[in-house]
Amino acid sequence: MNEIHLPITGICLVTKPNNVPTGYDCIRKAYDDTNRDADLMADSILERKDRFVCITRIIPLADNRQDVIEDIKLINERDNPPPGYSVLAYTTDTREKGTNKKLICVKMAERQGGMKCICDIIFLYRSRRSPQFYTSIGEINGLQMCVKEGTVPTLRPPPPPPAPQLQSNLYPNPMNYQTSGQQQYYQAPPEYSNTNTLTKKSDERDILDGIPFQINPKYLMTMNNKRNGNDLSGLDSFNILSAYDIEQCFQYDFSVERSSL
Repeated sequence: MNEIHLPITGICLVTKPNNVPTGYDCIRKAYDDTNRDADLMADSILERKDRFVCITRIIPLADNRQDVIEDIKLINERDNPPPGYSVLAYTTDTREKGTNKKLICVKMAERQGGMKCICDIIFLYRSRRSPQFYTSIGEINGLQMCVKEGTVPTLRPPPPPPAPQLQSNLYPNPMNYQTSGQQQYYQAPPEYSNTNTLTKKSDERDILDGIPFQINPKYLMTMNNKRNGNDLSGLDSFNILSAYDIEQCFQYDFSVERSSL
């Protein structure tokens, strides 16, 4: 939505465009002549005096106010403001007098969807006819002050937070084997086999039959000197090889043996 259709929630006066409060926008130039400053106070003989209007559409403001500008009036300096209206009597940055000869009166109201509000403010220097959708409320320091009325939109409640997912698609449950609607089963890897392994026939004798297996005496001496018989530290050269390690270290194709069969 275009910002000029949103309600103005705050307004103030400053002496310099660089002193704009946080979240506010300064109306620095005339709407119909960008070479003309939208200065609301005439300079005196001894010094220059500048006054600029600043507006914001932020909601809520710093003090958690939920108000909008319902109406703006421009009255003579000696007149009393209408009931329910407040006067921009001082500048926000220097606390100096706001304007001369004319007073800007603002009516704030609690925000309600569908209520009338002021959505934009412009100042005309050359033209005396307000642009479409704008209404002139008077003249101040040679500028026609015009406002654009609108309607406060209804605030939509924030969407509810998404429900927590029991299972993440990024990190699936490792116990869940369902994939693409089909059941997957875990299959144990096949036992290691090698085509170069020589199979033993039923009537053959083991080559190592009758050879006793004994632990090297140097290992026995080391183990006997330890209090804990299960302590195998120091037996660094005693390595247990897997079937795969044996095949890699002692691979033999049995070509000679096969030729003799």
